[in-house]
Amino acid sequence: MKKVSSIVSAIALALGMTVALTPAANAACTGKLKIAYQGPLTGPEAALGLNELRGVQFAVKKSGLDIEVKEVDDQGDPAVAGPIAPSVPQDECVVALVGPAYSGASRVSLPVYLSAGLPIITPSATNPTLFDFGGKIFHRAVLTDDYQGPALARLITSKVKNAKVFLINDATDYSVGLAKLVDFTLGSRIVGKETTPQGTTDFTSTIAKIKKSKANVVAYTGYFSQAAVLVKQLRDSGSKAVFAAGDGVLDQQFVKLARKAAEGALLTAPAVPLEAANAKLAKEFKKVMGVDAGVYTTESYDAANFFIAAIKKGNKDRASILNYIKKNSHKGLSKTLKFDEKGEVAGVDVNGFVIKGGKIVLTGAIK
Repeated sequence: MKKVSSIVSAIALALGMTVALTPAANAACTGKLKIAYQGPLTGPEAALGLNELRGVQFAVKKSGLDIEVKEVDDQGDPAVAGPIAPSVPQDECVVALVGPAYSGASRVSLPVYLSAGLPIITPSATNPTLFDFGGKIFHRAVLTDDYQGPALARLITSKVKNAKVFLINDATDYSVGLAKLVDFTLGSRIVGKETTPQGTTDFTSTIAKIKKSKANVVAYTGYFSQAAVLVKQLRDSGSKAVFAAGDGVLDQQFVKLARKAAEGALLTAPAVPLEAANAKLAKEFKKVMGVDAGVYTTESYDAANFFIAAIKKGNKDRASILNYIKKNSHKGLSKTLKFDEKGEVAGVDVNGFVIKGGKIVLTGAIK
């Protein structure tokens, strides 16, 4: 999952400040060690970021260690992430970071963290090129869009007979990249395409094109807040086309916003819900955190616990923690985290989901 806007200027800002950060990055922590979380904690995508933050907080609460969670709110936007990223490694007690949640924000933040030697594990940024920006400090707990795009295409063709697909992206990096892979995989099954930039509120012309194309599936590769508006207007128009989307839409907020219009939607994500991974722990999570776990809570919990395992082994600075997660593996709830030379994790699946009875229901790995 990822988001991009004003990326060139944000990268320039981030790169321009990395040299000044290095001395602070090497300073010794004189207080409590901190694990940072970076993602959207305010703004229209905040639900996703809060799911992940709570996963990190829950892991720290259960660890028994006297460490803190530093919250870094980038709103999922590279234009916000660029200016705030330098402040993260300037805090010498930040020894690891879970995130960034989105790939656009990751692109502008990673060069800063690379300069500071700050190890990161992203639980949800899925752009395949992120290693190019983060190098040795970059690690990812989920599969990339190279896997999710074809999986979304397979889910559609397995659930809809003679699928005729109208494909919509929202012009963000995540959405465009995922749409290209769906388009390539489905080939002649694509009967129409449209770009509806973020912030679009009137889908009248797009829905007219959907109906004219005689599509029986609408595949949307953007985010849940706009997907809810689209699917409501689609159902209000009388269209019965199946609605399908990727992990940008896989959030209970989509169901809350779209209401009955969300029913039957097919969704994908390289993620495992906490209740599916460990029902007992999911109940404990709700008791401790006061809310249910959400999408990517499990992956964030696993990422934080890998860092916690490193700290418990006596690694208390960035360099030794980075070395630990590169040389070791961690058996998490979603999967075993074992990273290759480019920080990627292997041997996992993209899962399918359906909205049923107002709930996100896991249907299993997409084969």
